[in-house]
Amino acid sequence: MADITSALTASGHKSICVYDAQLRPLGRIESWVSLVWPERYNVYSNVQGAQLELHDTTALQALCRPDRYLWLVGSDRLMRIVSAQKADRKLVISTKDAACILDERVSMDTLSSFTVEDTLRGLVSGAAAWPCLELGDAAGLTDTYTGEVKPGSLLSIAEQVCQELDIGFRVRFDQPQKKLLFELYRPKLDPNARYAPQYGNLTDLTYTESITDYKNICTVVGADGTVTVGATGNTGAARREMLLDASSKKKEDSQSQADYLAALRTLGEQELAKHQRLENFRFTPTGPVTVGKVVAASLPGTDIQAAARITAVTLQSQKGENSVTTEIGTPILRRKNT
Repeated sequence: MADITSALTASGHKSICVYDAQLRPLGRIESWVSLVWPERYNVYSNVQGAQLELHDTTALQALCRPDRYLWLVGSDRLMRIVSAQKADRKLVISTKDAACILDERVSMDTLSSFTVEDTLRGLVSGAAAWPCLELGDAAGLTDTYTGEVKPGSLLSIAEQVCQELDIGFRVRFDQPQKKLLFELYRPKLDPNARYAPQYGNLTDLTYTESITDYKNICTVVGADGTVTVGATGNTGAARREMLLDASSKKKEDSQSQADYLAALRTLGEQELAKHQRLENFRFTPTGPVTVGKVVAASLPGTDIQAAARITAVTLQSQKGENSVTTEIGTPILRRKNT
């Protein structure tokens, strides 16, 4: 599905509509003390949804009840109210993204080696009906999940699979049709989108490279054998050795020598994982960004480029002033000459 202009980064006055569980409009909120409205790619459990702080009135308290929805006009997401609290003459409304509806339905099956989009859509359509929830258009994703998924909520299953495969999922609000649509999506890098500090749409560039604790060869000395793992073919300055004392690890009576040495190799590989060469490039895209979009950036003065997916966009609104922050996934780094 093509990107749309995000309501979070659009200019102009913002307002919020309140809907009941059947998506019937109940009222509109034109002003607030503060608003935090996050939209995410594939992480919804154990994170905050929108939070709305209002001046406490009887009318607003009657309007903003749990199990109702908030809609930031122009957004493609709804937030489901989970609590309303009065304190210090203010009304604080806490919500979860509508995707958390999937936490209310469970699958009792153990799944393994399955086509992701067809299976997740099948789980949602096969679950007990939820008011106004339907399937959106298929994205045509062909990814296969080769691991295993235990019984659990549909939300936990979707998060496990989609996070491992870098797939986004959402429960999108189709406002004209008054529907909630479960969809998978994964935008690709737009080669025509140019982000750089000189364009005013990229800030906070930081780059870190460290070999402080870097090792690439580990010799493991056990009580009944010794193994060496890692880049054993490296020579000269490219060879970074370390020694791991595993003398306390003895071969068990029922263990073959081959199995014992394999266990030592595993120890060596685990130790090397703690001594990686560190390289990280972080940046903050601004401007008309959308959740799931892939943004590419170059580090000025170097041959380093990075691409990262926008995993969350959050609007913060207070006293008539709006600001937008973004979160990105782990950047994929490459050099221009590679």
